[in-house]
Order: sequence, then C-alpha cells, then structure tokens
Amino acid sequence: MQRPALTAAAVLGALLLSCAEPPPPAQPVPFSHRIHAGTNGIGCRMCHAYVEHSTVAGIPSMARCFGCHKFVARDKPDVQRVVQTFQEGKVLAWNRVYRVPDHVFFTHERHIAAGLRCQTCHGEVQQMDVVRQASPLTMGWCVDCHRQRHAPTDCLICHK
Repeated sequence: MQRPALTAAAVLGALLLSCAEPPPPAQPVPFSHRIHAGTNGIGCRMCHAYVEHSTVAGIPSMARCFGCHKFVARDKPDVQRVVQTFQEGKVLAWNRVYRVPDHVFFTHERHIAAGLRCQTCHGEVQQMDVVRQASPLTMGWCVDCHRQRHAPTDCLICHK
C-alpha cells in the first residue's frame, strides 16, 4: 500500500525539480554585479553603454573593463585574466543571460526613455554575485507591465 504514496511523492519531486529556475549561463570569468554595481556603486549605463540609444544594452568592451582594472584589484587572478586578455587584443566571450524570441522586437531605448529602472526587468542586479534571469519575459508578463503603466499594447509594437 505504500507504493502509490511513494510513486506520488516521486512524481511530485520530479515536477518540483522541473519547475526550478535554470542555472545562469557559465561565464568565461566570474563577474559580480554585487561588487561592481552594489558595493562600488557603478551605474548600469557605465558598462552597458548602448542602453539609452539602442535595442540592446551592450556588453562592455575589454577597453572599458581595462579602464578601471589597470588600477583596481590587479592582484586578483580573475582580474589578471581580464587584463591579460585585453593586452593580447582578445575579447572574453560572455554568455547572454537574457534573450527574447526572434519574432519579438524589443528595445531598451524606449524602456529607459519611459523611466523604467533596469531592476524592473532584471531584478536587483546590484545584489547578485551571479546574474540570472529574474523575470520570465513572456508575452503575458510584458503585457501586464504595459497595462499597469498604461503603455501601448498594440501587437505591432513588439511583433514586426
């Protein structure tokens, strides 16, 4: 008689595991937004320079990283790797954390111009050692946000 209970527990356990958040993508060098944006108070726009004028926020160039790390924390192995990569004229291949489907047109520019904070979609990044996707970015999630802010919900705004 215990078998049905064990089977039900196993199924429930499998369902709970399948609903767990996926792990964040591995990065070539550990990078802590908590240290950069939190402890050191570096604003998002300092590194994500295209966020106000482009569809994408952009990943900082190696030169931007080196701009600080030629002076700061040079004794740390991960920073040494960043500096060495820059000095060799190479780039680190950072892995994207956020992605919308190809049929969706999204622009950071409009959202920043509307006064949204980065944390609205990306969560409290300044508290994250490892950035992970904080919001689902589903159509329903986006439409709910637009409705709450009385922003347009016309299909052609996001679907081109």
